[in-house]
This record gives sequence, structure tokens and C-alpha cells, in this order.
Amino acid sequence: MVAILDAFASYIQKLLTEMAVNKVDMLLGVPAEIEKLERNMESLKDFLADAERKRITDKSVQRWVRKLKDAMYNATDIIDLCQLEADKRRESSQDDGVEEDVPLGCIQPMLFCLRNPKFAHKIASRIKELNQHLEDIYKEAGKFNFINLGSYQEWRMPTHAEHSNRKAMSEFDESAIVGKKIERDTRGLAQVLTNAKLNIQVVSIVGMGGIGKTILAQKIFKEATIQKHFKIKIWLSITQHFDENELLRSAIKHAGRDLGEERDMSLLVRTLTDTLSANQFLVVMDDMWSDHAWRDVLSVPIRNACQQQPGSRVVVTTRFEDLAKRMGACFHQHHVSPLNNEDAWSLLNKQLPPNQVVENDHLKDVGMKIIKKCGNLPLAVKVMGGLLSMKSQSESEWEAVLSHRAWSVDGLPKEIDNPIYLSYEDLSPELKQCFLYCSLLPKGTVIIDGLVTSMWISEGFINADIRSSDSDQLEETANQYYRELITRNLIEPIKEHSLTGYRCTMHDVVRSFAEFMVREEALLVAQDGKATGSTNNSLVRRMSVGPTNLVLEWGAILQKQVSLRTLIINCRINFKPGDSFTNLSRLRVFCLNGSDCDSLVDSLCRLRHLRYLSLENTNISRLPESIGRMKFLQHIMLRRSRNLEKLPRSIIELVHLRTINLINSNANIVIPKGLGGLTNLRKLNGFPVHMDLDGGWCSLEEIGPLSQLRCLTTHGLENVSSSSLAEKAKISSKENLWYLELNWSKSGSMGSKDEIEKRQQQRAAEEILEQLCPPSRIQDLIIQGYFGRRLPNWMTALATAAFKSLRYLTLQNLPCCTRLPAGLCRLPCLERLRVEHASAIKRVGPEFQAPSSLVEAGGNSDTTTSTVAFPHLTELRLDDLCEWEDWDWEEQGEDETAGAIAMAALKKLLIKKCKLSRLPPGLASSKRHTLRQLYLYELTNLIFVENFPSVMDLDVFDCPKLKRISGFPMLQKIRIFRCPNIEVLEDATSINSLELKDATMETLPGYLRGVKPMYLHLGCGKKLYESLVLGSSEWDKISHIKTPTIDCL
Repeated sequence: MVAILDAFASYIQKLLTEMAVNKVDMLLGVPAEIEKLERNMESLKDFLADAERKRITDKSVQRWVRKLKDAMYNATDIIDLCQLEADKRRESSQDDGVEEDVPLGCIQPMLFCLRNPKFAHKIASRIKELNQHLEDIYKEAGKFNFINLGSYQEWRMPTHAEHSNRKAMSEFDESAIVGKKIERDTRGLAQVLTNAKLNIQVVSIVGMGGIGKTILAQKIFKEATIQKHFKIKIWLSITQHFDENELLRSAIKHAGRDLGEERDMSLLVRTLTDTLSANQFLVVMDDMWSDHAWRDVLSVPIRNACQQQPGSRVVVTTRFEDLAKRMGACFHQHHVSPLNNEDAWSLLNKQLPPNQVVENDHLKDVGMKIIKKCGNLPLAVKVMGGLLSMKSQSESEWEAVLSHRAWSVDGLPKEIDNPIYLSYEDLSPELKQCFLYCSLLPKGTVIIDGLVTSMWISEGFINADIRSSDSDQLEETANQYYRELITRNLIEPIKEHSLTGYRCTMHDVVRSFAEFMVREEALLVAQDGKATGSTNNSLVRRMSVGPTNLVLEWGAILQKQVSLRTLIINCRINFKPGDSFTNLSRLRVFCLNGSDCDSLVDSLCRLRHLRYLSLENTNISRLPESIGRMKFLQHIMLRRSRNLEKLPRSIIELVHLRTINLINSNANIVIPKGLGGLTNLRKLNGFPVHMDLDGGWCSLEEIGPLSQLRCLTTHGLENVSSSSLAEKAKISSKENLWYLELNWSKSGSMGSKDEIEKRQQQRAAEEILEQLCPPSRIQDLIIQGYFGRRLPNWMTALATAAFKSLRYLTLQNLPCCTRLPAGLCRLPCLERLRVEHASAIKRVGPEFQAPSSLVEAGGNSDTTTSTVAFPHLTELRLDDLCEWEDWDWEEQGEDETAGAIAMAALKKLLIKKCKLSRLPPGLASSKRHTLRQLYLYELTNLIFVENFPSVMDLDVFDCPKLKRISGFPMLQKIRIFRCPNIEVLEDATSINSLELKDATMETLPGYLRGVKPMYLHLGCGKKLYESLVLGSSEWDKISHIKTPTIDCL
């Protein structure tokens, strides 16, 4: 079950307490019943933790828990109805001109129930009935001999009080790769796959769940020899219940073609066969549970293509040894074994905070015993490492983990993995709910923190009321929970996205555990339409469908669900006349994405309890005019709703809204005036800026009162008629704003042929941007499509010092801007800077990276401060500055300290499409020790690249005048494409991989004689290719290289 008794009971108890404080029990005439209800809840709470544990193995306890949760769900519905009635009475009083003077509190509006005696009597009767039900449940509990485990704080294993050693998000590794064995296995299997002499078609990687099969397959897939040997590489994740058409479409798309939503099986098979037949290919089929995907879907196209492309291979990862044999192909089988003790210990340590090094021998002994209990399985070791990372380095805390009862619980189902169960038991009741809820998101779906945390809030899992002073902490608490799940390795980050937050996945073994735990009240419909979980319509509280390409009938699968609190649909639904959402009246979270549901929009208003509404990528043209009645609504997600013409006027009555997302919807969507009254808004994405010509539209100034905004994206800023309107938006005063995106349309009005008018519009844009200064706490800023000549004064050297939290800055599509601002180098926390499509910039002067001594206030040369320019910048991208010719940046003198070098932390640099003839000495410096990746694309005037002592990965593409590459002592991988005039490649003795491609190349460059890479990949024209194959004198230039690969382009 997703809801955890402890957390649920705490929430109900909190509401009851507030009812008593506000004397609601007296007003309803049932004080004795309320007191009895409180006592019953308190008594029940004493043994709820034990009940949650016993329900896993005891079906009679499961039934008892189900009854109690049903009662609790009923209680929350009753309180919601009270609140709705109270809101109605308050509005009626205000319409009558009556001012109500009532005390603050979550339940205080229930006082208005006195104005409706019939409603008050009905609610009182329901509370009495609920109380009687709970008394019966309490009496029944006696036969189970539950024990009092105390509160969570009392029974939880001891932890480091402040979690001061908790890992930071940026420190998480994306893999669990440790030790030499996986490196040996990777090399060995790569050799098997690329050996044309071996008569095999399938390589099967076999092992139990969580042993590291997928990690090994991923490493092989990314291996340099594999990348070069196979022209077509396809990775397919095979779910247990997959859609055949979708599997074929996915394979075709990964092979370089796209048939959209094509469902003709024969056409898909023929297209895949033809696509694979063009080049040697590798197909990885990850997580195969049966041979169905091979036998009935992929076998024919792959086998037919193999006849045209011998040496092509298929890799499968599976738990079943006989699967490769059942595929009916010649195969090589590799068994993945558990980690050895040394590697397992290394993996465990990798999960601990960097400053927590285990030096205590006894502590290591305890750790090794824990590893032994994990069977040396990588996933289990990672999860245990995540748990231990939450503890201090004391023997007692580690021994508490080692001796925990979860290791020896009898009768656990096979879906329950002991280390994961132990980690689960260590979670707080609230965090357990959030973790289990993640399993509702279908396998293959990315778990995005900004979205799933909003669902947690909407379900009531984050224990703070939206009407209390704690409401500002809802998102912060939810984000802390999300980060803790990552720390514990229960979800695994794949990448960070600044707007939507971190993106994570859940390992199959962890997912199986979570799905088992929620099975009694959740129904999960897989890609092929097969359902798992509860089949009792009255018990299903949460349901998830898809993604699938099946078209489901609304009436057949959903019309009967009357108790749902969450419904997530990511597929097409076939709606028929008479269908509606009316039966889903208890929903808190409703995601209907990708369906044509415009005809049912009006029935949304029957969902009175709804908090989270997502209608992304649908055909809706409107929302119901009476949406203002949905008083609890907090999140409205309308991305890619391109038919949506306007938002209804009553939307401004939804005072609890926290999110409106209109990204990639109709650019001309109309938002009514009054948006500024939604002061609880935290995220406003895709806000369209209109010129308000007294049409009742919302203009930019209405953003002014939205002081709680955390995230704001706008488009159409060319429609702002004056800088005074921009000033009224009060962007700089929004202290909580951390993400800001300011977009002008691509065209703006710059197509005008009138230069005077054009300059006027530029000045207007400059004045408007000047007034849109971000607050000092901004973390991510994007300016796109801006057509002013200069960037604002708040980007100058003195002003930017105020932005102490800015981490990411993107300046994109600035067609008229002639120079980069001098102040960017003063941003103390800037990690990533991107300047793209700025065609008017011709020169970048020394002020961009700044001297180490910068003049302070007012230009007084007597007042200076020593400053490091771009102290934390790790990534710099300068793309399509097509007229850029000069970068003035001299190397620092010998008297300067290495610590004062500008961009001292730079790791990745990309320069693309410009006219630079050289890279500046200040960049190509012997003092630069952190730069690892250097990518140079379409630098048409570049003559030489030298003196980059720390670069390990170098790309030079389409640099026709480039003659010399030197001074790269740590270079391991280099790719040179279409650079025909390079004469020298020297001082690069560590090269492991070299890729050289140029279809016009008639002879091999002489510098190949002086390099000795382990891998060489050549791509050349037909004439040179044939001469190399025949062993001409050109072959002598590469004969010293062991494994050259040559392709005809």
C-alpha cells in the first residue's frame, strides 16, 4: 500500500487536534465523539508500525490494515467536504457584504457550517459513523497481538543527528563501476563481438537481478572498439509486458529512421530489415524475461539483415540461462558473478560521503559482514552504502544495521529483497509513502523531481497544510525527500535539468519491491495492456496506465474505478458518448496525457478533491468555465496543449494554485486579468506576454504580486509596450525566484526595413530588459531572442557581484548584441555559461575574463580587490558567433599565482562556427590543469591548436586551415574530421584512440607515423580505401598500429 499507517494517522491526528483547538467539535454538537475519536486514533497509532510490518506476511493483518486505511481515507474526504462547504459559505457572506472575523487555522472555515444546519448534521453523522468504525477496528486489533514499537523517532535505527555527512547531489556517480574485473569482462566481450571469425550471432549476459548485467552491457555498448566497429547501434529495454509495434518503432528510430506512429507490422518489419541491412549493426536487448520479443518480433528482421551484414551481433541481458538457446541462434554466454570482497568494499565506500573514509578496522569488519549478507551483489551493496551514508561512523550504528531484524524475517515473498527491505524499514513513514509512489510511474518513465514531488504534495504525503504558515516549506521538504531517496540509492540520477530538476530511474529489483508493497491498493497497466496489482475496484486507490500504443476503452477499464486518488494515463483513450470523469470524484492526482479528451472537459469540475491536473499533449481547446469551483487545485500542467485558446476567467479564483505550466502550448493563449491574485504560485512556465489593449488579457505587470515564484518562464516579451510595465513585474524583488527564462519571439519586429523604427525597437527592448533584473538568489537565467544591441547594466562588473547564487547562464539568439558584458567573470558560483547564435559579436576583449585586480565602486582606482575571474566555471560553450575574429586574452606573467588563473575550474570548452585564427594564450596556458574536453567545430580560420596540458578528449571538425596540433601530453582520444591541411600532430604521446575522417583525402597525413594509438578508425574516399586494402605505400604510415579500422565514406 502506498499510504503508510504511521504517516496517515499522524495526518488525521493533526486535523483532529486543529478541530479541537477551533472548537469545531462543540459547534457540530459531537464533542464526546471527537474526544473518543482522538483517543482511538492515539491508541491505534501505538501499534501501527508493527501492523505495517506484519501485513507483508500475514493476510489477516493485510485485511485489517485495509479496513483501517479505508476509514482514514473516508476521514480525509469528510474534512475536504467541510472545507468546500466553508469556502462556499464564506463567498456567500462576502457577496452579502458581511465580513467574517474568525480565528486562523486549517479547519477554521468549518465554523461556517453553522449557517447550514443540514450540512452540519450530515457531517456530524458521518463523524459518528467513522468513530464507530474505528472502535470496531480497534477491538479487532486485539487478536493480532500487535506490539508497541513507539514512534518512528524511537524505533528507527540510530542515525547521525544532523545528517551532516549526507552526499551533495553533484557528487553522485552515474554508475556502479568498480574494480578490474568489469574492465576485463568489457574488453573480453568487446573482442568476442568484433571478432569476425567467430560464428556467433548472440552474446548472452546472464545473472540474477541486481548483479550488474545492465551496467556491463552499457560499458560494452560505450566501449571505443564497439562504437567504431558497428555503424548501427541499438539499445532496447525490454519490459515484461511490451508493445510489439512500439518495440519495432523504437529499434527503427535508434537505427536512424523514424516512422512516427506507424502500426503496420509488416511495414515496420520490412523497414527495420532494410535499415539494418545497410551496415554492420549491434542490437542490445536489455532485461529479457522471455524469448517472446525475439521470437515474435525481432528475429525475422535481424536474421535477414545478418545475411546482408555478417558479423552483426545481438547482446541480451537476462536472468535465465536457457534464453539464448531458446532464441535458436549460435551464441556465446557470459555469467556475471558477484563482486569480490575488495571490489564490493570499494563500491560500498563509493556510496559514503567523500569526507567519510573508513579507517577503523572493526568498522570495516562490520562493513564486510554487511556485504556478505548482501551476497556481494552490486545493487544490494549500493543500497546498503546509501543507508550507511545516513549514519555516523560509529560501530554501534553500523552494527545496528548488521543485526537488524530485516535480515532474518521469515516468510518474505520472493519479490522482497532483504537489503532493500532493510533500507525501506529505515525510512520515515512519510518517506516510505513517497518512495512507494514512485513505482506508479511506469517502467522506463523518468522520475523528475519537480513533477513527482508535486504529486506527493497533492496526495498529502508532505505533512504541512497549504493554509498554514508552513506552506512555504512544502516544496523544500518534498525536495529533501527526493534527495534522500537518491542518497539511499533507491532511485538513481541520470542527469540534471535546470528547469524540471533532477531526473532519475528506479532499478528493476527496487521497482519489483515497491510494486509488491503497493499491490493491494494499486493497479498498474503495462505496455501490452496487462494489469498487475489489485483487481477489486472498490479497493484500488491508485492506478497507472502506459505508456502504451494500445487504445484503451474508458468504460471498460476506468469507469468502474470509484475509489481512485491517483490516476496516471500515458496512452490514448477511446471516449464514447456518455463517458465522463464523474465517477472519479475522489481523485487528488489526475494525469491524462496524450488523449483526445476535449469532449469531457466540463466533467472535470466534478472532481472536487483534485489537487494535481495534467492534460499534457491533448487536444483540449479549453478548460471548464467553472474551474474556479475546484478549490483544492494546486497544479495545472498543460504542456504541448497546442489547441488551447484561453484559460477561463474563473481560474483566478483558485487561490491555492502553486503551478501553471503552459510550455510549448499555443503561443497566443489568453490568460485573463487577475492572475496577480494567485499569490501562492510557485511555478509559472510558458507565460505568454500580450499587449493589453483593454481586452481583459493578463499583461506582464500582473506578475508583480506573485512574490512566491520559484520558477518563471515567459515568451513574447516583444509585446511589452513600455519599460514601466516591465518594472511593475517586480522581478528583482522576488526573493525566492531561482529559475528565470526571458524569451523574445524569433522574429520580434526586426524584419522591418525601416532602420529608424528598428533602432527604436532595439532601444525599447534594452529598456525592458533593464527592468527585468533577476533577484540576487537567482540560480539559472536564460535570455533568448533578445534583439537589443547591448546587454543590461545589471550584467556589468559591479552589478553581477550581487548574483552570488547564479550557477547557469544561457544567452541565446542575440542577433544585434555586439559585445559580451564585462561583468560575467565576477559571478562567484557560475558553473555553466552558454553564448549561442550571436552573429554581431566580432571581438571578445580582455574585460570578458577580467584581470585579477578589478576596480571597485565608482571606478576609484585606489580601491581594488583581488578577484579570480570565473572561479567555478566548469563548462563554456560559444556557439555560432559567426563573425567572431579575435579573443584578446594574454597569458598571466610568471609572477601571477596559479590560483589566480581565469576559469581555473574549466573542464569542458566548446567553440563552434566562428572566424578565430587562434585560441588565446590565456586559455591555452601551461597553468590550466582542469580542462579535460576541448571541442572545436567549424573554426574556418584556425591555424594551430597547442599547449593544452590537461586535455584528454579533443575534437577538431571542419577547420580547413588548421595546420598544427601540439602540446597535449595527456590526450587520450582525438577525432579529426575534414581538416585536410594538418601537417603536425606532436607532443601527444598518450593517445589511445584516434579517429580520422575526410572523404576528400587522397593520401594519409604524414603525422600518423608519429602516433601510436591503440585504436585507429579511418574514414576516407573510395580511391584511398581501395589502395589501403591492397596494401599500398600508404599502408606503411599506419602499419605500426595494431587495430586499425578503415571505412569507405
